[in-house]
Parts: sequence; C-alpha cells; structure tokens
Amino acid sequence: MLLFAQLIESEWIEGIRAGDERAFRKLFDRFYTPLAVFAAEHVGSYDAGREITQEVFIKIWNKRADWNPAAGALKTYLYRAVYNQCLNYIKKETTRKKYEEESSQLVLAVSDPADDSTMEHELMAALDRAVKRLPKRRQAVFVLHRQHEMSVKEVAEVLDISPKTVENLMGLALKDLRMALENFLK
Repeated sequence: MLLFAQLIESEWIEGIRAGDERAFRKLFDRFYTPLAVFAAEHVGSYDAGREITQEVFIKIWNKRADWNPAAGALKTYLYRAVYNQCLNYIKKETTRKKYEEESSQLVLAVSDPADDSTMEHELMAALDRAVKRLPKRRQAVFVLHRQHEMSVKEVAEVLDISPKTVENLMGLALKDLRMALENFLK
C-alpha cells in the first residue's frame, strides 16, 4: 500500500512539474482540507487557515517547474510548508482573536448532569480550550501527532526538531492536558 501511495505521489509531482492541472487538482483535493484545518488550529482562524493553505498551493503551482519534493515524503513536505507559512502569518499578525472566548460560547448548557452526550460535549469543549492554551510548539506537536495522525518522525520533520524533542513536547502537552482536564478525569 505504501509503495502504491508513493507511486501516485510521484505521478502527481511529475504531472505538476509538467503543468498538468489535473495532477495539481488531485494533490489539492487530497491535502487541502487537512492542511487548512491544521493551519487554522495553529493560527487561530479558519479563514486565515484556508488562506495560508491556498498560498502554499499557489506557490507550488507558480514554482512548479522547480518543485521537487521526495515521493513518499510529500505529506511531510506539505505540512512543513503550511507550518512555515503559519509562522510567517503569526509574525505579521499584530492582534489575534482569543479562541477561548469562541470555545466558551460553544459549551452547551447543562440540563441533566447524567446526560452522556452533554458530558461528552463539555469534555470536547474543555479539551479544545486546553489544547489552544498549550504553548505553540506543544500545541503543534499534539495536533500533528494526535489529530493529524502523523508519526513522531513526521512531526519532527514538519517542525524541524528532533524526534526526541517531539516525544518530550508530547509528554509535556499530555501532562498539561491531564491537569487542565482533571475534573473530567475523576
């Protein structure tokens, strides 16, 4: 299966380098949504996340003749490109909206404490708030590893840090999240 995926990626890369819009569209369709979600989680805005992801794809298309990521590492390349674009966005941004305010509005009113779906919604909202309060590097490691199902090695490549640092940051993130959610874990 892995070899087949690498073969498809190689075809997409070569097609894009040759100016094949269909190959570019396949790449875009496959990766746009998870990359936009990752960017949105990182910069705190879904609109900005979509814009950042679109900018990455525009850059790929505009520089397609020289674009040459390694087949088999295309996913890592794309996440790294989006991550770097997010860092650029954050540096340029002077004010950021607080996700905690938005998340707190999403918490459902508790009508019956025994209602499992209400408790689940509350837990998910609390987890969302806790993840957003993590330091940025811990947040990026947690989101890539747990929500985007990347391996420690892939996360290390995306963030340009060692796998051991990824493991340490993940451990710290989990510790922070356990403390933030201790009321739910009793």
